[in-house]
Amino acid sequence: MAATHEFSESNLVGEVVQDGITNLNFGSVDDHELNTTTYPITRGNASFEKYIRAKFGGTGWTEISNMKFWRSDVLGYKTDEALKAAANVAFATPSATANADSNIPLSVGTSLAIQSAAGTATITAPGYTKYIRLQEQTAITTPSGSVFQKTLTFQYDEV
Repeated sequence: MAATHEFSESNLVGEVVQDGITNLNFGSVDDHELNTTTYPITRGNASFEKYIRAKFGGTGWTEISNMKFWRSDVLGYKTDEALKAAANVAFATPSATANADSNIPLSVGTSLAIQSAAGTATITAPGYTKYIRLQEQTAITTPSGSVFQKTLTFQYDEV
């Protein structure tokens, strides 16, 4: 049997963990699976940071390794929009202040290398990876309305 995989998002003061999230919408509130119409990002501002991590479970596997994360779509960005990302960070209360993280990589060749929660390159028992911090940032020149949908890819090897 193969490993199972799902994404988890942590929010709020004290690290409230939500396993099995189904969307990663960015907005003006610190919450998981939020509605962007209800909580839009105002031009010139940043979203609340998202702290996500992969959670592995299941039986019949011995190792997860070579974990990589990047943005794999081709739609691009609107004017002066950026998606920032940092790998292997510790949880902190999410902030809507623009952070200084780098732009998310756009190919597997430049992807973020993701570590296990223990800080190693492999996971050998059910558990989590370290956090990936994401934030959508806009400028006053970013056009109003929804941004382009983005595809984020998490790739790993399983033995």
